[in-house]
Parts: sequence; C-alpha cells; structure tokens
Amino acid sequence: METLLEGRCEMEYFTDLRLVFRAIGDRQRDFNWLITDLDYGWLGVHEDDEHAPFIGSGPHWRTGEELSRLVAEHDMQFVWAVLSSFPLGVSLDLDRLAVVPYADGNAGFWVDEPRIQHPLAEVEIVCWDSTSTLLLCKDRAIGESFRRYFPEAVDLAEYNKARRTRRCSRRRGTIGF
Repeated sequence: METLLEGRCEMEYFTDLRLVFRAIGDRQRDFNWLITDLDYGWLGVHEDDEHAPFIGSGPHWRTGEELSRLVAEHDMQFVWAVLSSFPLGVSLDLDRLAVVPYADGNAGFWVDEPRIQHPLAEVEIVCWDSTSTLLLCKDRAIGESFRRYFPEAVDLAEYNKARRTRRCSRRRGTIGF
C-alpha cells in the first residue's frame, strides 16, 4: 500500500515522525530501522553537533524502541530521509549495504507502481523535501491506519496516474488535439 500525504493536514510541518508513528498505531516499535539520505533539523542543535540524535546523513540503524525514544525526546523536522523497517530478526552491515534507499532525486516514487526500495524492508517512510510524507508498506493494516489518521492522504499510485494524465492532456491541448 503506497500513500502520499502533502498539503494542509494535522501535521504542522513535514515530516513530524511523532504524528507518523501515532498514525501507524506505534507499529514502528515492531521493527528495526535503516535510516538513509537523512537531512533534518533539530531545534537548537545542528545535525553535525555531537549531541544531535543522528550524526551525518547515514546510514543509521536503530531499533524501533530507540527510534521511538529519539523522536519522542527531540523536536526534529525530517526534511529528507528514508526510514526502512526490517523484521526484528534482521540485521544489516551498514558498511556493505547492497541497496541504500534514497529520497532526494528518486523518480521511483513518481511512477505507476511505486515500491519499497530495499527488498527485505516491510515499511518505508519517506520524508520528501519537508513538503510531504510518503508511506509504502507491505502490511495493508499499517497503510489503512495511516489513512484513517490522515484522511487527506491519497493513494500514491492513483496520484501518479492522475498527474501523468493531466500532463498528457495539457500537452495535447497545446498542440491542437
């Protein structure tokens, strides 16, 4: 299930992971998380500060409990990031990642059938340029919970198809079709 949340909604700023976690019923605790392509702001502290929750753009590996605690304790805005969840029994060698999920410049989200980037991941939360949040998940219940919490969220595949149709219609209109 692929979902896009942008524009006016309960989320004061994109991407507030506290609200995302609430929207998915705190299921983030059920996973370990790979965090990549990270650009975030934390009130009063720059991301390169030694006291910052994350140093550098990643990759980072956190348990669901650790990530929940970091998000609860720090007022962070995630500008760009991909948070990929893995079953608790899975561990990754961050120095030898075969797939490094990324957001900035990734056209793979804007196709007819967007997919989670890492083949072992169950959920992918994408923070897109502090203007939107994408949620891709294999567990339909997580996606449905997110959409109930954010009723303005839309199906990402349908959004992409409609956007492509609008672009094609405009082009045809300009050349006399």
